[in-house]
Amino acid sequence: MAMEKRTIVDDFCFCCGSKNSKGLKLKFIYPEEGSAETECEIPAYFTGWKSITHSGLLAMLLDETMAHACISSGQSSVTIELTVRYIKPVEVGESVTVNAQITGVKSRIVQTEGWIYKNAG
Repeated sequence: MAMEKRTIVDDFCFCCGSKNSKGLKLKFIYPEEGSAETECEIPAYFTGWKSITHSGLLAMLLDETMAHACISSGQSSVTIELTVRYIKPVEVGESVTVNAQITGVKSRIVQTEGWIYKNAG
């Protein structure tokens, strides 16, 4: 059973801060240790080209969710490298689910993978 928990408190985080008036206010669940999941409906003001979501927002969603996967296992982390492969565009207004999990730990380096899926609807 997935757990919903707040493992850090930063009310002004752009992604998950509850007091950031311009933020996304994402809520995360942790299906198991080392993994995280969130859902987001992409606001129209993140349009990159025509009705397509700006790729930087999608990268940020992945980065934040992968950080929460680390947090769920007790790891504090900062991103040292992020590689994103964009397979299909996401239109603004669409609802997506973002999943991430830890795939490896070597010394002080934690490797993660993340995915963004369009929600049916």
